[in-house]
Amino acid sequence: MILLVRSLRVSVAIVTYRRAWALPYSLTSLVNQTRRPDEVVVVLKPSGDGGEEVISRFSSSLPIKLVIQREGFVVQAYQMAIDNASGDIILFLDDDAVVEEKWIEKYIELFKELPNVAGIGGTIYKAYLNNDVLLKTQEYFISAKSSTKPLRNIFYRKPLPELSDYVHWLSIAGFRGFKQIPEEGVFKSIGLCGANMGLKREAIADCPIAELYRRSRKGYLFEQVLAYCARRKGFDIYEVRGSRAPIVWHIMHEQSLTRGKGFWREFWIHYDRVASYWRLKRLGANVSFTAYFIACIVALRRKTLPQLLATIYAWIVRI
Repeated sequence: MILLVRSLRVSVAIVTYRRAWALPYSLTSLVNQTRRPDEVVVVLKPSGDGGEEVISRFSSSLPIKLVIQREGFVVQAYQMAIDNASGDIILFLDDDAVVEEKWIEKYIELFKELPNVAGIGGTIYKAYLNNDVLLKTQEYFISAKSSTKPLRNIFYRKPLPELSDYVHWLSIAGFRGFKQIPEEGVFKSIGLCGANMGLKREAIADCPIAELYRRSRKGYLFEQVLAYCARRKGFDIYEVRGSRAPIVWHIMHEQSLTRGKGFWREFWIHYDRVASYWRLKRLGANVSFTAYFIACIVALRRKTLPQLLATIYAWIVRI
């Protein structure tokens, strides 16, 4: 199905929990778009912090569709957002992030121009709050330095066949891999981030991410699994860097699902890494158990107790 830009409906999806302090910044940035969204699907898990009141204040300036999450964790919230979106494309934004004024406009242009596209990832910078004033920087939210050095070419890092021409891929072991990632341009990549990504709804509507992540607490790498669902249908996924990239600023703070420290944080993040093999296998990927087993053993070289226990747990329960 070829979508004409003039007829594209755009849904913005935000999942939120205990972020009433940050949500006004995100919603205000959507109000200021050069091209307004057709709907803003907000999935709220009530926490008593006043999130409902914040959303209500913006209901007259944005076409908000509020969905209440009564149970489950973050990936179940994203599943609810996808299920309730009606747009041709869904643009995902964190509840503690703000977008540039041409964010939606840039995504629409890219979805029009890129061949066979189903998913696009933009650029994320850091922002800081200083006495309620938002300070935007040009610092990458996820360090560009850490992703520009390619991984060693080892057999268990070999990309899945359908990702062989991708800069950032999922391997036959279910783990991530990447070549040298360009600092400018458009390139095929599975490395999307939920803070700033766009996906064609028809390509992901039937992807069972809530089921695949039913035991997960952090939802680590769910974006790559979602993108892989689209790739399995024959679509391509891209990342964009440089002047054409849709830009988001992520507000830096201590509350985060995947950042921070602690035993359980490390346990659940590593569980999601190890369980990725079983999720991809469920989706029909040509994964290798031998490669997976070796990759799991190599990943334990740090010999941390949380990682060891998470590996054992993932081997027992899978997904």
